[in-house]
Amino acid sequence: MKYKPRYLSLMAAGLSSAIALPVHAQLEEVVVTARKRQESMQNTPLAVSSIGKDTIESAFLGDATGIAQFAPNVVFDEVAAGTPGGGGISIRGLSYQDVEKTFDPTVLIYLDGVPLGTNTGNVMNLLDIERIEVLRGPQGTLFGRNAVGGVINIQRTKPILGEWAGKVRSRIESEDNATSVEGVLNVPLGETLAAKINIARVEKPDFYENVTRGTDEGGSDDERIGLHLLWEPTSELQVEVQYNRSEMDGTLPPMLAYNSPQAAFCAGFGACAASPDTPISGNRRKGSGDLPQDFFLDSEDYQLDINWAINERLSAVVTAAYRASEEETFLDFDGSPLEIFHVRRSSDYEQNSVEVRFDYDDGNRLSLTAGYFYWNAKVEDWENDADISLLLGLPLDGCGFDSVSCQLDTANAESDSDSFFFEGDYRLTDNLYAVLGARYIEETKSLAKAAFLPVFGLNTLPLSSGERTDDEIIHRVGLRWEPADDVMTYATWSTGFRSGGFSIRAVTPEILAEGFEPETVDNFEIGIKTTLLDQRLRLNATVFHMEYDNMQVEQTIPRPGAGSGNQDAVLNAGGATINGVELEVTALLAAGFTLDFNAGYLDASYDEFRGQIFADGSFDDDNSDLELRRAPEWNYTAALNYGGDFGGGELSGRISYNWTDDYEGTLTNFEGTQVEAFGLLDVSMSYRYNQWRLGVYGRNLTDEDEYSHTFAVVPQRSGASLFGFNTPRPPRVFGIEATYTFGNY
Repeated sequence: MKYKPRYLSLMAAGLSSAIALPVHAQLEEVVVTARKRQESMQNTPLAVSSIGKDTIESAFLGDATGIAQFAPNVVFDEVAAGTPGGGGISIRGLSYQDVEKTFDPTVLIYLDGVPLGTNTGNVMNLLDIERIEVLRGPQGTLFGRNAVGGVINIQRTKPILGEWAGKVRSRIESEDNATSVEGVLNVPLGETLAAKINIARVEKPDFYENVTRGTDEGGSDDERIGLHLLWEPTSELQVEVQYNRSEMDGTLPPMLAYNSPQAAFCAGFGACAASPDTPISGNRRKGSGDLPQDFFLDSEDYQLDINWAINERLSAVVTAAYRASEEETFLDFDGSPLEIFHVRRSSDYEQNSVEVRFDYDDGNRLSLTAGYFYWNAKVEDWENDADISLLLGLPLDGCGFDSVSCQLDTANAESDSDSFFFEGDYRLTDNLYAVLGARYIEETKSLAKAAFLPVFGLNTLPLSSGERTDDEIIHRVGLRWEPADDVMTYATWSTGFRSGGFSIRAVTPEILAEGFEPETVDNFEIGIKTTLLDQRLRLNATVFHMEYDNMQVEQTIPRPGAGSGNQDAVLNAGGATINGVELEVTALLAAGFTLDFNAGYLDASYDEFRGQIFADGSFDDDNSDLELRRAPEWNYTAALNYGGDFGGGELSGRISYNWTDDYEGTLTNFEGTQVEAFGLLDVSMSYRYNQWRLGVYGRNLTDEDEYSHTFAVVPQRSGASLFGFNTPRPPRVFGIEATYTFGNY
């Protein structure tokens, strides 16, 4: 365990002194759409954190992983080993980090009201963002299946009627002088029509040196273009149409091999590390693989939104969206100077969704949201294991990416879902409300897969397929009590549902066709939200108890009828209990000084966890002594913000420290895959004069080098494995940013 640095004590002492100063201003009200309608965050009966546009800009967030510092019990790491910009997201210990698009996330990212069905591209650049909301706990009634852990709701800025407005932003970061440029232009097209055009090129630095190839890696270029039209023919009707396109390419962060003498890649090929803490390269910021890990990810989306205020009480909303992506990634999984295990992965993905929703508020007793949601997603995957023949003891002749593969896996999958939902509040007395919501879901999934060795004429898995339909009713029920104007308490019971599916990595037709059942979550939550000291202190606290049942777990099981060895499968195995506490504080300390503080505590443990997650185990192993993945016991963030007039302009600054306790990076808790406790110190300062704003910032100033993603392949209880790798998180970064703004942007 690392010790928290001395400057935290100094910060706390300074804040204690500052809070005694007289304050005349008040905190602004925070409006959220966590229940798909605008309402005060302090009146919303669920655990939600909101990050506004000003905070996003003042913190100079690099990408979406920075969201974790603004909400308790949230882990947001990058999982780049297998898909570009993959997100390893955990909320309240419910985590997801798989790169396969046939597996559903446990935490959904919503972008402009549309769910992203995979974790590919979740580590997005935060451009042109109006607001981010983090909803913790199951959100299935309003946000659908698979939101068992929570929802990250991201809203981009909208066009503005009747005025020219725009922004140009340029950023340079210290590593390799990486430059980024973003431009947004709002064009009035008459009294009822406006267009917002945005263009951006974001360069991510090559943070890591490759000692084998003598190159730098881990950087990317992301080029984006978007068009957003707003038509408002009357005050009751708004129609929005969007088109956005992104083209990203670059190289992945290095796979840092940590193989012990017991690992097959060490004993058989000499790919050995000095210790689990020291990879083969000898440095956590240096790779040693012999393959350039190039990737590209191209995506585009179309979206239509219609908002119609039918009358003073009733409104209708329609959101229809299409999103498609194409990607290819080269991976050096062995992370060594040797040519042992290289993989080329490609994927085509598309999703369609339509939501029709009605919002009703009689202004007195009843407010209600109800609607219908349709979802369809298709994915076509293929994976070329070019050098796996070494593991099979076969010759390399004819193998390689440029000729013919040694093993080729292909898969086609489809998911089709319909659901009906409602959630609302009903006033029982002057200050007591009943909260009730439910959602009926029916979902059909199918998967067809084949695997073969064309060089040797072997079919390791002939064309196999499976199809299943699941249906479920999930709910939220509770009470909201407002004993005073600035105090709200609530108690709710909400449930979550993650649909069943099929194990894309299975190598026998029987296991592939069998698939796995849905998993469920029951969340019991009590919260209080208060605004005190004449609107100068906002304090929100939550206590929760979650029961996680029929968990979908990756397992390593024998492959009967397919020769010796094992295969991977996702099976249902037991359950867990997760208890926790969350605290969020915003305090106006003095004129211009604001303190933000959030903290989360988790007590997570398996009730029952039986199955073969170790290659040398049995299907009836008791694994309940292990710890849940990405479930740190403590995490907190303390931030001091300043904003005030200076020299005819406005000076602002922010210093924040985000602490995360130790947590397990893998399901098996395998040695070398733990992430030790770490703290990220960020500092920024900016000055705005008229239309210009100049800012400087530093991220991870203490240069923490804990891993972002860890993995062990074919782990055994004995400590042996096939191989293992970890990927690093970005080092210390300094940057400078200049922004020119006119109009209301």
